[in-house]
Amino acid sequence: MGGMIGESVGRWHPNRMWQTASSVDKIRLYTRQSFYLLEIFFGVFGGVTEAAMHRYLGAFFVAISAVAAAVAVARIPELGGTRAGSIKVPLGVMVIAVLCAAMIAVTAADADEGPYLWLAMIVPVPFAALASWRWLVPAAVAVTVGCVLAGESGTGVLVGGLVVFMTVTVRLSVWLLCMVTELDEARGTAAALSVAEERLRFSRDLHDVVGSALSAIAVKSDLAASLSRRGDDRAARQMDEVRDLAQESLVQARELVRGYRSIALASELTGARSLLESAGVVTETRGSAEALPIELAETAAWVVREGVTNILRHSTARSAVIEVTGATVSIVNDGAGQRQAGNGTGLTGLRERVDAVGGTLEVTRGDEHFTLTAHFPHLTKESR
Repeated sequence: MGGMIGESVGRWHPNRMWQTASSVDKIRLYTRQSFYLLEIFFGVFGGVTEAAMHRYLGAFFVAISAVAAAVAVARIPELGGTRAGSIKVPLGVMVIAVLCAAMIAVTAADADEGPYLWLAMIVPVPFAALASWRWLVPAAVAVTVGCVLAGESGTGVLVGGLVVFMTVTVRLSVWLLCMVTELDEARGTAAALSVAEERLRFSRDLHDVVGSALSAIAVKSDLAASLSRRGDDRAARQMDEVRDLAQESLVQARELVRGYRSIALASELTGARSLLESAGVVTETRGSAEALPIELAETAAWVVREGVTNILRHSTARSAVIEVTGATVSIVNDGAGQRQAGNGTGLTGLRERVDAVGGTLEVTRGDEHFTLTAHFPHLTKESR
């Protein structure tokens, strides 16, 4: 039992709670504790005032109303409340206690010195957090009119003013807490979106690096195996190229982990032709890397890489044409069979890359030819 008590005390240590709480939790805690103190303060002084006038039962009901209001605050999320439970019970107890205290004061000989001001500070706190303005304002007017009709015009005006003041104070606190909470949730959503975007970028880049490298290694390994079976000395050269590809892929994977990586269009065009011809695909390149603006060169290089990977993995092409112009990059092959991919993961990631620079990706399948074309926005020479 002692251990449980110690654990509970440690869990509710004020300094520890404040130091470990987030900024929003601190504001929520500050708001809740402020209204706790207000309810206790007004309840204590109202009870003392009633007891000084020998209305001990009235003092008891004022204290009960303050405690019930504090319990209600603890159960109202709009005021920073965190405890579960029905809000109706403490509100009902508070209303009954307030009515009893007011009736005791009204029937007393010194009715003009009742606990009306203290009750006017206690009651509006929970109701102002739950009700809308269209109910709060008429309630304040009704309290004022009731006091005036009872012959206490001065007290009625003061009570009505206090009700309005406390209502405005509570509503402003609720608005501030809601705004801070929404901003914190928006910040959390933005952080989650950033993480999701980074994961998507990483998975896309990983697919591009690993897919292209493994396709190239598979093609050159098959070629080296065929040459080796015939006793051709070129098998060793092909294996050297496989090793170079593996090392290059390792470097790119490390750059990917570090968060930056770029590829050059000129080297991709040269490598694409060499790789396709190693796989027995007669390849023709038209245009040059200089035809495209610098801002689009890297995206165009990704188009070439994904297009070549697509040919190696999904087609039975025997010939291919890679063409680069000032606004397009197209790759055409004659292997538009059932194996040719039309909307795979690689093309989806490639379409996102092209969209990011304001371009569009077009995939066309004919009876014999499969065409992958990236259309880029026109940029002036000054933009280079």
